[in-house]
Amino acid sequence: MLSLLYIVVFIFCVAITIACILIAHEFISTYNTTFHKNYHYYLITFFGFAFYAIWAQVLMRVLLLSLNTTRPQIEMIANFMPILGIPFLIISWVMLLKMGYSLVSTPIKKNLVQLHFLILLMLIPLVWGCYILLDKGDMQFSQNLSYLPSGSIVLIELIYVLLFLKIIYNGVQKQNGPNKKILNKFAWLMLLGIILRITIVPFLFSNPWVLAPFILIYFLSNFIPLFYLRLNSDLVFTPIHAENPIEEKKALIYKKYKITKREKEIVEQICKGKTNQQIADELFISLQTVKDHTHRIYTKIGIKGRMKLVQLVNG
Repeated sequence: MLSLLYIVVFIFCVAITIACILIAHEFISTYNTTFHKNYHYYLITFFGFAFYAIWAQVLMRVLLLSLNTTRPQIEMIANFMPILGIPFLIISWVMLLKMGYSLVSTPIKKNLVQLHFLILLMLIPLVWGCYILLDKGDMQFSQNLSYLPSGSIVLIELIYVLLFLKIIYNGVQKQNGPNKKILNKFAWLMLLGIILRITIVPFLFSNPWVLAPFILIYFLSNFIPLFYLRLNSDLVFTPIHAENPIEEKKALIYKKYKITKREKEIVEQICKGKTNQQIADELFISLQTVKDHTHRIYTKIGIKGRMKLVQLVNG
């Protein structure tokens, strides 16, 4: 029964990861900003660490148990697995800083990212030293010490999220309009995400039945701010548009892929850089209808997003 629970949680974690990566990729194909590229890399590295630190450890424990490995050896080897994911985590923190600066259009201070990257590299020997100590002393000492690397990681991550929050707060003070409220709320949701991840630390070595739902929470923690930003993206970002459209090329696309009259109107609006909501208002149709038409257009042409469509009609 416990195995079935973890299989279900694993499937949900994979689904959440895929959904986040796809949404981030959709952002890039629609807005193509530096922020969205940084966000995409942040999510990839974050989930890369999550699978190494959590699921690789779970699978290693199952494998070692099947090989009749002793309990101390299992603990030592399984607890070492998060170290393999630290490079992913380091990159995700650097990307988080770059996200903050690019989101509020503030230039990054010279050598700031490189400095943070070098400092964070020191985490690897530090955490490695902690795990070496795990092999010494009694079992109770080893289990207590196991909390040290995990607690250190989430503490440093909290510091970086607070730095991100500070960058956003300072940047939006110079802005007016709906962007300010949306960006502030997005930053606070990122902080909520790390708070949810912190709550997991005390349960890392507790009852497996208790740990399973907390693993799911860990993966969901970064989906919440991403989903909020997706719902409000049209109010914050300007979609890419066709700077040098060729009418003959558009006419050829319409004919070749049998684009309907309404779909042509959608394409024209997309090429002007209109958001889905603006297109809906312009054509007096619902937002969902715009999304449905857009999906059919992309399917007919065989493309994945706005960026490719704009590239097709650009001269």
